[in-house]
Amino acid sequence: MTAQVQDRTLLGSAVRRPAQETLAGLGVMSRLFWRRNRVRLVVWAVFVIAMVGYVVSYYQSLFTTQEALDDFARVSDTPGLKALTGLAANPATMGGAVWTKIWMFVAIALALGAVFLVTRNGRADEETGRTELLRSRVLGLHAGSLATWLWVGGLCVVSGVGAAIVCIAMGLDPAGADVLGSLVFGLSITGVGLFGLGVGALAGQVTSTSRGANALGSVVVIAFYVVRMVGDLGDGTLTWASPIGWGQEMQPWGANRWWPLGLLVVLTVALLALAGWLEGRRDHGAGLLPERLGNPGAPQRWTSPLGLALRLQRGPVVGWTVAVVIAAGLFGSVVQSMTDLLDDAGGSATDLVGGTGVDALLSMLTGMIALVVAVFAVQSAVALRGDEASAILEPQLAGAVGRVRWAAERLVIPVVGSAVLLAVGGGIFGASYGSTVSDASQAGRLAGAALVYWPAIMVLVGVAVLLFGYLPRLAVPLSWGVIAAVWFLMFVGDALGLPQGLLDILPWSATPYVPMEPLTWTPLVVMTLVAVVFTVLGVTRFRRRDIQPA
Repeated sequence: MTAQVQDRTLLGSAVRRPAQETLAGLGVMSRLFWRRNRVRLVVWAVFVIAMVGYVVSYYQSLFTTQEALDDFARVSDTPGLKALTGLAANPATMGGAVWTKIWMFVAIALALGAVFLVTRNGRADEETGRTELLRSRVLGLHAGSLATWLWVGGLCVVSGVGAAIVCIAMGLDPAGADVLGSLVFGLSITGVGLFGLGVGALAGQVTSTSRGANALGSVVVIAFYVVRMVGDLGDGTLTWASPIGWGQEMQPWGANRWWPLGLLVVLTVALLALAGWLEGRRDHGAGLLPERLGNPGAPQRWTSPLGLALRLQRGPVVGWTVAVVIAAGLFGSVVQSMTDLLDDAGGSATDLVGGTGVDALLSMLTGMIALVVAVFAVQSAVALRGDEASAILEPQLAGAVGRVRWAAERLVIPVVGSAVLLAVGGGIFGASYGSTVSDASQAGRLAGAALVYWPAIMVLVGVAVLLFGYLPRLAVPLSWGVIAAVWFLMFVGDALGLPQGLLDILPWSATPYVPMEPLTWTPLVVMTLVAVVFTVLGVTRFRRRDIQPA
């Protein structure tokens, strides 16, 4: 037998391994996945279920009459809200109102969470060498991937079933009806989450880096969300071109369709099968798309820490800018309708903004835009640790760049970028709202109101830098935990009955609710000083400690 024939024979045997060989060690990998991700799995499930429970409880207290639900249904049918959340099958019911408020948010969040979990335990482990180390023992080619898929799929099922149980327990189904609507609601969330699982699995095989896999998976999910958005604003045809639209068209408390869930399951299985097929045929460490070589004639500006950071973060910067612009435009288009709705409901917006009327609603929505910008700022700040862990930092420090200068230039992006996004988001929010009331001055007014939140965002950036300096290996999860806690407490803190003193120390609570409240400079100055102190302490510690790669 010639060497060429031998090579072909060996290659064929490597590709067509028996199942018991490719799945060897599946139990061990399942236990390892749980050990590494148990907190994340529990947090994601609790987040989805708790958010559904909170919205059901809040809406049951807000909409106490059928007239209020009818008003909400009219607001739901406006173009802005249809684009943002879709249109419920029966929006004039309590179930339809809850669906409009929370379904799209938790479904997309679960899909993105599935993408990130699959990447963390797939492409990221391969990139850092952990997968190669594990395969040095008796471990099948697909054991790690299948363990990840089973656990993430289980998360999607538990989240959806838990949401359904909450709806049933809180009596969301109409009197005299069965619980079919609640079950369809929960399983529609599961279906969209499973779609995210399939996308994440395939993205990990296509790209060669965890950064690329997360970016590709997120772009695919958001792209299908936009397709669904365009479809809902049109005749509905494009809605069916989006898997997110399939989940939407299950129509809980309306048509109660089951078969779109079958489409989502079939698509997920197909994506996972394709991912498994690619995993068995590509080189270890490589992706279907080869990693691009660096530009030998790169501009001089890329050689500085700031220039390189802008180059590496150009995708997130563009993505968050688009997200802020879209959110601000949609918020502005529904302010007048939402104000009329809350007036009819008895001015119950006090639980969120501490006041009533148009200015109270404008203040609340401005704070929500600032929360979105805060996520961008924290993501950019934790990139300091990402560069350290991935060894991008050490070559830069080997030249004529000191640690303080490197950190200072890198922090220009979250510091300046968040201010720009606040101004842009507030301005577009004001322009969109101003166009509905024929008042062009609202653009400048709400741009200023949004900028009031810049010190609060800087406190979060300061916390991220402080963690980077003192706890580098925990900086990323703890920083994201802080921003998640702020989001959660701002939405449900009052409903949980938490001490007012705890809520008052949050940066968002300390920020004046402009334009509802007059601007006071004292809390803004104090938060700015706190942010500066945290940042200086973090950078000082970073200058003195050892570099700690992953």
